[in-house]
Amino acid sequence: MVEELYEKIGGDYKKAISRMSDDERIKKYLRYFLADESYKQLEEAIKKGDCEEAFKGAHTLKGVSQNMAFEVLGKVSEEMTEELRAKNFDRAKRTFEKVEKEYKKVVEQIKRIM
Repeated sequence: MVEELYEKIGGDYKKAISRMSDDERIKKYLRYFLADESYKQLEEAIKKGDCEEAFKGAHTLKGVSQNMAFEVLGKVSEEMTEELRAKNFDRAKRTFEKVEKEYKKVVEQIKRIM
């Protein structure tokens, strides 16, 4: 089931297993991912027009996603992080649509297997 989740979200299951050893440990960290507040911080900052807070949320989400080997979410979060680092808020807002889509896909698939 965990390997299937990674396939559906564009993740790298082999990378996740190499970091976390087995499916049970991955599931433990999937629960932590669901509890992580970085996406919510990013979403609220985008709504408020707060570039600095949006950067913090995007940067944290990028790191968490990359650590979990969520390749697609990590990539779009990284793209958004760099746009916010450059203070290009308008482009970052457009990129947020991609981040939101990928984030929701990941959450949906995690909830499906939990």
